[in-house]
Formats: sequence, C-alpha cells, structure tokens
Amino acid sequence: MITRGDIARIGARLAERAGDDPPAVYDIRIDTCGLEACDDPARLRHAQHQALFRAYQGRYVLLPSADGPGSIVERLNRHYDPEEMGRLEAMRSGLEAELIGPLMAKAAERAADLDIETYVAGLLPELRGAAGNPFLDFLADHPERAHHYRNFLIQSSADLLAEASASALGVVGEFGAPQSALFRILIDEFGYGVHGKKHSVLYRATLRDFGLCDEYNAYWPLFDTASLELHNAIHHLFQNPRNFFAQIGFLLFAETSYQRSTAQHFRYLSRFHPGVDARYFGEHAHIDLHHTAMVTDEVVGPLVARFGAEVGREIVKGAELTRAVFDRAGSHMLAVSEAFDAAAAQGLATYGVPEAGGPPGRCVTPATARDGRVQVGGLGVLTEARAFAVFPPDAIGREA
Repeated sequence: MITRGDIARIGARLAERAGDDPPAVYDIRIDTCGLEACDDPARLRHAQHQALFRAYQGRYVLLPSADGPGSIVERLNRHYDPEEMGRLEAMRSGLEAELIGPLMAKAAERAADLDIETYVAGLLPELRGAAGNPFLDFLADHPERAHHYRNFLIQSSADLLAEASASALGVVGEFGAPQSALFRILIDEFGYGVHGKKHSVLYRATLRDFGLCDEYNAYWPLFDTASLELHNAIHHLFQNPRNFFAQIGFLLFAETSYQRSTAQHFRYLSRFHPGVDARYFGEHAHIDLHHTAMVTDEVVGPLVARFGAEVGREIVKGAELTRAVFDRAGSHMLAVSEAFDAAAAQGLATYGVPEAGGPPGRCVTPATARDGRVQVGGLGVLTEARAFAVFPPDAIGREA
C-alpha cells in the first residue's frame, strides 16, 4: 500500500525538482501539504492519483509554448533527471495496483462471459440508441452554461491537451498488420502531419474561445479525482505493454462512443456558443466513423482470428474499463455542477473564470473544507467553505 508518508516524501522531491514558479509544463508538484496529518481517504486518494499522473507525464516530451528565463537544456536535464524520475517510477506499479487494479478486476468480471463478436456487433447500436447526454441536457436551459462548460473543458484537458500521446505508446514495436492500422489512426489524431489540424491544437482553440489558458498542465490544481482517474486508467493501459489487447478495447469503445458524444458537443456549441471554435468536436464526429471501422475490421478481427477467445475477453475488458471510467467522470462532473448550482441558489457561490498559474491554494475535499472561500474547478468560488460539505466526496476545491 502506498501510504501518506510515501506520497508526502515523493511530493517533496517533485516540488524540489519543479523549483520555484516553474513553467506550467514542468510544474510536477502534487498536493501533500498537511497530508500526513489528514485522515480523509479522499484526500489521500487524490494525492495518489496526482503522483501516478506525474509518473505518466514523465514519458512525454514537453516544451513550454513561450520562451522563459534560463537554459532550456538545463531545464530538460532537471525535469527528466533519470534518478529523480526513477524514484517516482518505483512507486508506479504500487499506485497502479491500488488505484486502477480494482477497476481492471471489475471490468474483467464483466468481460468473462461476453463473446467478442456479439459485443462488437452490439456496441455501436447500443451507444447510438442511448439517451441524450445528461451533462449537455443539463446545460440546455442553464443561464450560466458557459461556466459549467468551462469546467468540462478544464477537466478534460488533463488528457486532451496531449491527445493521442498515450495511444502512441501502444503503437511502437512489431506486431503485424494491426500495427499499421493503429498507426493510421494515430496519424489522424496528430493532424496527418499538419500541425494546425492536430487534435490537441484544435482543442486549444476551443479553450481560448472560452477565455481559458491553453498551456498544457496549466490547470492541474483544478483537476478532480475523477478526471485524474480517467486519465490514469487510459495511461495504465497504454504504458504497460502487457495490456496490449485491453488497449485495443479502449480504442474500440472510445472511437465508437466518440462518434455520438463529439457530435452532441458540436451541435451544443453551434447552438449556444456559435462564436466558439468547435472544430475539435466536428473533426472527431467525422473521423471516428472511420476509426471504429478500422479498429473493428483491421485490428480486432485479425487479432481474435489469430489468437482466439482469450484475446477477445481482454479486448472486452479494456472496453468495459473505458466505459466505467468515462461514466464515472461524466456522472461526477454533473453532480459537481448540480451541487454548485444549489450553493449559488442559496447565495453561497459566485460563478467566474478561473485563473491559471500562480501558487495554488491549499487543496481541500468536502470533508476537510472548514473556513474561507473555496474555488471549485472551473465553475467559480464558494463564498463559504461549509457549502462544500455537500459536494460529491471526490470533489476537489482550492482555498481561494
């Protein structure tokens, strides 16, 4: 078990490595202030997910979008110091076992009796026939919809500002014709070599049009635990080659579900925020039709034909893990929005655009918020900390 003391010690090392006032892309701090004296399990779980998040980020090449003081070579040497990275990497398997392992086990239980051919044949009709998007339905008649949507964009940015970097790790190697199909999907995600069409670049444009900072990692203090769990579950699949077939399950579910969800977001933005750059969602709604067919016909089919039913179960396991963490993140975000609205109706909250950068306020959970004002994600500020007590247990706030 990764204890409070373990997390506090690695947090101190990460803070030292980041240094004072680091550029956002090199800000690898986690919330350990007061952790050892706090008995709230939600607070520990959040810090554990942050540590795992930092371990996965260490696999990325990151450069700041604007030049800063000092030598960039020295900064890279410091940020990617192998000895310091090794300290965090040594904790990674323990964090994965504790945080993602139970989710994988539940997904395996659901997959045990499911036939891959039946699962694939039913997935697209199931997702297309599902009810409307609860979060977007909630926003349709909401006078403060822009603030709620900003929070959605911020929470999603944990992964989408480096979109497809995780799945790129699943393409390297040598495993036959499916590798080439996966690489073609990856090329699409990266804008087929045209930087302005790269999906993360399109996402940045949407952020800017909502008045948000588009720098990678700029909003890390505002990420809820459910957002980190979604990010970390995806990376657990792709940063562990033993999960290769479950990785295919992620792609199967994600590409299929994105056909519908991104089209819903594109229609929402076109209707309620027509001046916003919505190309990110429009592009996905179009290209993921093809990606689903490619995953199904050129990856899933050949792999199952070659390796048999056990591979099919692994693919379904990855798909069901993806379904579970997507559902949890979406339900959590809606619950936070509803709780914030309830506080605002009582005169205990004000909507506002969050600031990026600067020292984050102390991290609090609904069980630990006591006094003062609390920033809640990208929504705004609770004017009295007591209002945070009724939020979902995994919600994260910042003393404002």
